[in-house]
Amino acid sequence: MKEKMSQGIQKIGKYTKYVAILLIIAFMIFIVKNKNQFSEYVPFHIPVKLEERGKVKLGDGDVITQKIAASADTIEEVQIFVDCNQKVTRPGSIELTITDNKGKEIFRLTPTLDKVDGNEISSAPLGKKVEKIHHWYTVMVNQKVKKGETYTYTIKGIGISDKNPLYIYTAKDKGDIFKKCTVNGKDVSSRLYIKSWATRIDKMAIGLALAICIVLIGLILVPISIPPKMNRIVSWIYFAIVPWIAFYMVEKTFYNPISQMNKWAFGLNVLWYYAVFGILLFIFNRINRAVIVGSILLYICGIAEYLTLMYRGTPITPSDFYSLGTAMDVADHYTLDLNRAAIIATVVMIGICIIAWKLTTFKVAKGKKQRLVVLVLAVIVLGGTIFTTSRTQFLSNRKVGVNLWNQKKGYQRNGFVLSFFMNIQYVMGAKPDGYSEAKVESITKNNKVTTGKKTGLKQKPNVVVIMNETLADLSVVNDIKTNKEVFPYLNSLKDNTIKGHMLMSVFGGGTSNSEYEFLTGNSVGSLPLSGNAYTQYIKSETPSLASQLKEQGYDTVAFHPYKASGWNRQKVYPLLGFDDFLTMDDMSPSAQKLRGWYSDSADYDKIIDTFEKKKKNQPLFFFNVTIQNHGGYDVADKNFNEQIKITDEKKTETANRYESLMYQSDQAFKKIVNYFSKQSEPTIVVLFGDHQPKLEDEFYELLYGKSLDSLSLKELQKKYTVPFVIWANYDIDEKQNVYTSANYLSSMMLEQTNLKLTPYNQYLLELTKKLPAINANGYVDAKGENHTLKAKTEYSKLVNEYQILQYNNLFDNKNRDTSLFSTK
Repeated sequence: MKEKMSQGIQKIGKYTKYVAILLIIAFMIFIVKNKNQFSEYVPFHIPVKLEERGKVKLGDGDVITQKIAASADTIEEVQIFVDCNQKVTRPGSIELTITDNKGKEIFRLTPTLDKVDGNEISSAPLGKKVEKIHHWYTVMVNQKVKKGETYTYTIKGIGISDKNPLYIYTAKDKGDIFKKCTVNGKDVSSRLYIKSWATRIDKMAIGLALAICIVLIGLILVPISIPPKMNRIVSWIYFAIVPWIAFYMVEKTFYNPISQMNKWAFGLNVLWYYAVFGILLFIFNRINRAVIVGSILLYICGIAEYLTLMYRGTPITPSDFYSLGTAMDVADHYTLDLNRAAIIATVVMIGICIIAWKLTTFKVAKGKKQRLVVLVLAVIVLGGTIFTTSRTQFLSNRKVGVNLWNQKKGYQRNGFVLSFFMNIQYVMGAKPDGYSEAKVESITKNNKVTTGKKTGLKQKPNVVVIMNETLADLSVVNDIKTNKEVFPYLNSLKDNTIKGHMLMSVFGGGTSNSEYEFLTGNSVGSLPLSGNAYTQYIKSETPSLASQLKEQGYDTVAFHPYKASGWNRQKVYPLLGFDDFLTMDDMSPSAQKLRGWYSDSADYDKIIDTFEKKKKNQPLFFFNVTIQNHGGYDVADKNFNEQIKITDEKKTETANRYESLMYQSDQAFKKIVNYFSKQSEPTIVVLFGDHQPKLEDEFYELLYGKSLDSLSLKELQKKYTVPFVIWANYDIDEKQNVYTSANYLSSMMLEQTNLKLTPYNQYLLELTKKLPAINANGYVDAKGENHTLKAKTEYSKLVNEYQILQYNNLFDNKNRDTSLFSTK
């Protein structure tokens, strides 16, 4: 019997060997086909010593030209070494243009001297000024060029004062790249001190990756016989070094340079890896099996982190496990790409597994006592790591901690595994400082049930709310030129319209948190870090706009033309007070789709159909979450006519596609306004976006004109800004350019009706006078200043009080002040 089993295992091993070889060959073909992923970002310039630099003055009307031979097929970024003055604001601007050898302009930018100096919005954290004598002024170009051809960089001074001119640094050595340079038409012997950055394919890296794959195939095919004693020694040495290799592999997937990591974070990460492999060693009692399983599991974690960053822009946190089902539902609309780092990590994982496979397996612990020793050692390492990770003050003193403001930076500084486990402490809600029932009553003692401004209405208006998936106006980040207007219809609305922009708490995903903010008046900023209200916290009846309108005799309907299970909506909506929930199952089979999602036009047909069938004069609250603009903009749809083209340097294929979707959303909204304009029943309509799109970081850097890592809080908040519109078919206040946030919007809408407002609505309307906008990143005060939620300011007490009321609303069900959230 044992002999037959042994033969069977040998046969399986033989076939496994050839399957592994075929998989490696397939991976090699993948590398060759995706050679563009091996592009690297490199500067083409000549190093200059400090004492060899000169200066050239740029005043009003001065023109400097520099001819440069393209050393690659792209110009991604240009850096100009300039003097800067961060003590005063200098008037004027510069005009930077790049033209080809035929004089055709391929790039133009006109930044103010404040931008060149770095004063307009300081790149220092939280807007702190950093005084410098000179620096590199960076311009994102992102243009294709022809390698070897000469391009002319022209810098012109506009309105620059003679008292505070701009000085651009020069250098004498030119090399083969820098050609003729002129100042006001006169040739000069020096050249501008400029760096032109480009991407080029690293052929050496491709060759090395392929060579390693060939070596691994050879390792599989060549029989290796190691004496048992030596095999044990080699196996234990291998087990000792694999956690370090796995650590490199995981961090490599998202270009995290471990050499720059905090030393304490580095050590704690490695301890976590030893703990993982130690536990697996106890489970399998075989070194090679523990190594193979552990490496594959950690590789999957690394790739998951890479994909999450690519599609959402933020790293994985413990809260994401609650929304795993929703992520899987929409995964088929995204393309799976592995970049250079992920490919290298894959090669590392394959190498680890093959080497482990070639080692002869043996039982580490032959008896229960020995196995218990393995378990005890693993538990000691794990327990020590957990204990150290939980000592927040100890870690804080060593500059290790969760970056509440920028999780991506936190993960880069502290490593994936350590950052993930440190985030666990924020999964559960904690009482705000000073929380008590008495404090809740004290905060709201002057608030009461009120009535909206439009008391002249003879009946209760229908309320239609459209949260449009990924509806955003990218021009709020920076100017962007297109072949035609992206939002012509929304921009034209003036009569009976309140519109502007508002802060959201999510970017690139997390739609349900935007719903939560609008429907409840609460802010995601008061949830546990990276938490999701729908999947984690709403487990019983929770006050919302739906329950509030239901108290006043409304039928309440929610509609989302996709799966009911997304973000746990089928369970949450009834708890929020919705009577009915329409989904993709209620859509017509012939309804229009764009890129595989139901279009806004088809979505609005369903709204109209519902109102056509409703009981006359019975008020209806209809809450609609659209789907047309959902992420996954890489692949074109032949049935989708992309009408918008970006005409300046910010153009990318995905950005063009996204802007074309925005145009479709704008045009589709006409259908809703036209329909309700003709209805006799009063109706108020609210439209807003749930978040901005997750487009490539390179696009946002072009849009900002700077690296995303250097954004101040004020700049970062632009990525969390979306448009909103409140329109009615009866007389309401008319306002333009309103700035608010999602948690205030439903109260603002109720003000424009004859409906009752809860004491909480009244509280929010008062709060907006002092804190006009608030989200998970921070808040804007009445002076227009930006602050993080943790910052100590004159508004900190208000923020704390707001958090106390939200905790009472969402978490303290037993002691909830029901009168605060009710109109009765």
